[in-house]
Order: sequence, then structure tokens, then C-alpha cells
Amino acid sequence: MYPLTTAAFDNTRLPGYFAAEATDLMSSPETRPPSVVPPAVPASRAGESFRAKSIATRITETEFAEVESAASAQGKKVAEWLRDAALAQARGRRAGETDPVLLAELMAVRTLLVNLFASASKGPLSEESIRKMTVYADSIKLQKAEEFLANRKDGKTGKM
Repeated sequence: MYPLTTAAFDNTRLPGYFAAEATDLMSSPETRPPSVVPPAVPASRAGESFRAKSIATRITETEFAEVESAASAQGKKVAEWLRDAALAQARGRRAGETDPVLLAELMAVRTLLVNLFASASKGPLSEESIRKMTVYADSIKLQKAEEFLANRKDGKTGKM
């Protein structure tokens, strides 16, 4: 049965007392039946549809306590926190991929260490020679990282 509203209800056909009582009942928020139409919820982004899919999983009480604690630490409900965590993981770097910036920095450290040890074995190092080695390591780090990734992609391993 559909809820009655003042727009859909014609109280002119009811006798005096009943018409007033019916109008009072319909306008009172305490006695108004709940709406059967769901509230309109805007999509989170333009062009996106509503979230209609759900994912279920089982976890232990201890795991749930960890998840609940992490969610409350961020001021989120557990479901919201789990959704954010799952999407962040899905949208992040895939397993097995190498972060090129991190790799470039590692290549710079490697170059610097090799050059420092090679120079230190010949005698004391000056501040100027250390600075030059650092500038050199920074200048070739991206190139070395790109070469490493290309060799790995082609299945080649060995010295750089």
C-alpha cells in the first residue's frame, strides 16, 4: 500500500471531523508513514554510477579488532576504511613492479659507494672529490635505472 500524502489525498469528500483528523494525521511528522522512495544520493564523481557491488570475507576476531582499530584511528567506519584500503591497493603499483624513482636513488647510492671505495683505497678523500662523486652519481641515476629496467624487461641480467 502506498503512503498517503496531502497532495494525493482529497479530503473534501470526507465529512467535517474526519477530514480535519485525516489532514492532521498526514501533516504530523510523528504519524507520517515512512517514505517508500529511497533518498537521492549523488554519485561520488561525475559519470560514476552508484555502488551496487559488495565483497564479503571472513576474518578472525583478532584481525577484526585490528581493522576496527585502524578504521577508528582514521575516523572512518569499518566498511568505508576497508573500501578505501582495497581501492588504494588496487589502484596502486602492482606487485612485482619497481618504483623507478626509488630505483634511481638506489642506483645513485650504488654509484657513489663504488666510487668512494675505489677512491678511498688510493688514499684520503677531499671534500671536493666527494662532492664531484655525488654530483656524478646524481647525474646518471635515472639513466642507470632505465637501463636496469630495460635489461630486466628483456630478461638480461648482469653488470650495469
